[in-house]
Amino acid sequence: MKTFIITLPNNPHSVKSTQQAIKSARDVGYGETIEHFNGINPGEWVDILPHDNIFQDYNRPDNVGACFASHYLLWKKCVELNEPILILEHDAIFVENIPDIDFNMCITFGRPSYIRPDYLFFKEPIEGVQPLTQHNFLGHHAYALKPEAAKIFIKDVGERVLSANDVWMDAYTYVWLEEYRPFPIIADTEFSTIQLDRPISKYNTKKAPIVRESPIVGFRKKYPDLSCWKAGTVENRYILDHFSHVLYHPQSKRFIETESGSVNII
Repeated sequence: MKTFIITLPNNPHSVKSTQQAIKSARDVGYGETIEHFNGINPGEWVDILPHDNIFQDYNRPDNVGACFASHYLLWKKCVELNEPILILEHDAIFVENIPDIDFNMCITFGRPSYIRPDYLFFKEPIEGVQPLTQHNFLGHHAYALKPEAAKIFIKDVGERVLSANDVWMDAYTYVWLEEYRPFPIIADTEFSTIQLDRPISKYNTKKAPIVRESPIVGFRKKYPDLSCWKAGTVENRYILDHFSHVLYHPQSKRFIETESGSVNII
């Protein structure tokens, strides 16, 4: 399956991360050639996606738009090639090889890199190919699609209000979305072009090392009444079993500017 990795060629952090992603693929025996695909910069997405959107609802709307545009162009590439393709983002890390399997229309191989506590489904997953267990992919760092799916996405870009691309591709609209478990690819947490820095803990002092709140602290503040925070509940056991990696560790340790390469380290 032809494989493309979205890279920001003028950003040294993105280039380095891309090299790391490709090496991780080789280390687990992934034999397909991984082609670089130049990602869209924040100032370029408007001409590509002149459609209704809610990108302004995000902290970095132009980065969200640029990310969507990069994936959109790869959907068009899938149609042009008329064959399935695997799309990777530069933070993808292979921990296992992708199995030789068939899938319906579009499938994610990437372990969720974040959580949406207010949209959680508490369905126990199984191993292998299965319908998407959550509302959306929860990260777009590794997924494959067929031309039939790409054509539908491309058509809907002009008809549906756009949001972050992995949220926009939801299981209500696209009931044929699938996932493969155990996830063979994870997202590197070293940096992000979209995610904000986490807040500094109120217990931090000027003389003490910087202490950042774990994500679960923020989730509990934002969604205090959810049963998934209550110890002993089925919902609590579910998130601990399947999402502990995003509850206690940041989605990204630092934010990088997509064009300049500057970094905010946390």
